[in-house]
Amino acid sequence: MNLLQRTASYQALLAIPMVVLGTAIGYGLVRHMVTREVDEALADHATSVQQRLRATDQGLEITAPDVLVRIVPGSIAVAQFSDTVIYDSLEAEDIPWRIGRFPAMKADGGPVVLTIGRSQLETDDLVFGIALSIAAVLVLFTLGTLLLFRWLSARLWRPFHANLQAMERFRPDGPSPSLASSNVDEFAGMARALDGMMANMRRDFTAQKRFTEQAAHELRTPLAILRGRLDQLIQSSAMGEQEADVIQGMYTACERMGRTITDMLLLAKVGETGTPAEEVDWQRIIRDELALLKDPIAERGLSVQVNEGERCGIQLPPMQAQLLVSNLLRNAVQHNVLGGSLAISTKQDDITVRNTGPALSVDPATLFDRFAKGDPSSSSAGLGLSMVKEIVERNGLHVAYREKDGLHEIFISRVDPTHASNTAAVTTPQ
Repeated sequence: MNLLQRTASYQALLAIPMVVLGTAIGYGLVRHMVTREVDEALADHATSVQQRLRATDQGLEITAPDVLVRIVPGSIAVAQFSDTVIYDSLEAEDIPWRIGRFPAMKADGGPVVLTIGRSQLETDDLVFGIALSIAAVLVLFTLGTLLLFRWLSARLWRPFHANLQAMERFRPDGPSPSLASSNVDEFAGMARALDGMMANMRRDFTAQKRFTEQAAHELRTPLAILRGRLDQLIQSSAMGEQEADVIQGMYTACERMGRTITDMLLLAKVGETGTPAEEVDWQRIIRDELALLKDPIAERGLSVQVNEGERCGIQLPPMQAQLLVSNLLRNAVQHNVLGGSLAISTKQDDITVRNTGPALSVDPATLFDRFAKGDPSSSSAGLGLSMVKEIVERNGLHVAYREKDGLHEIFISRVDPTHASNTAAVTTPQ
């Protein structure tokens, strides 16, 4: 529920008791005023009857459909008013009446009680009609106010929603989205803050990318010199077995550094825009990458299975598709066990890589972070899965990991796997 709907619901919840309370108050006020008017009319009628009663007591009692005058012996101190009902044989129902009892004196000086009543049937109908009118006015006023508020709020909040959509489309390496202007101070201030934030993010992203590229390029030259010197030492005839082991360790470290530099350059190129996504022959790319990994696969004695359930419809730029598959398969082979297995399956909306391997010693949510390693002792630089995540996020896809039945599974999907009922155990990296 968005903010506008939530606000409208709160207003409606407040309006319902206000309408009920307003109708009850209006009904009570009208009833009070009408009753007071009837009591005054009864008192005036009683005064007239009292004057005539002092002169004569003949023919003063009246019983009519809407008026009652009755004289009985007795005495009361003050006038008394009350509501009652009297059965009407013509209407065959009880009719509400307003009764007034007044002290009076007969012509011979004897005290009597003068009772004067008036039917409230028409008065009740009038009061009820007025109450309905008040309720209708209150309901119409409330509905009109809610509709007006909704229209005004939608109009006032339009720049906010437009800027929110612009921010959802924002990418540090893409064009800057134009933000909607507003004469509301808060929204105008928010737009200025968002403009500044996007500029800072774009500047930081560009600086980070430039630094990564420059650092990788600058490291290649001394690394090449170091490799050359090591090659000269290896070819030296005076080198002993102990020195050869030390040099071999240094050479292995150089190879690792070279792979790290290559991954850093590839990671920087992933963010470059301009290459559109297109249909990908995923089976061909998987076969090509498996062919490149045939030596490490054979060394570990891995069994490889490729399942194409249906043609995968995920679209990517060709270079990024190759990088994605290469890093997924290289990760699955490198972190496998001797005699283990590797399975790759493709469907219409997803690609899944499953492999055997030792249990993770780190939080699965950190696997896709840069320089993160599932096995701290691994010689990997820890950039492969971060490159996968970079490619996936830049193309509106989703990546997730889970461990099931001793297998490590990584999903690439066009649909968020955390929303699917059969992938409840998936941990999506943030």
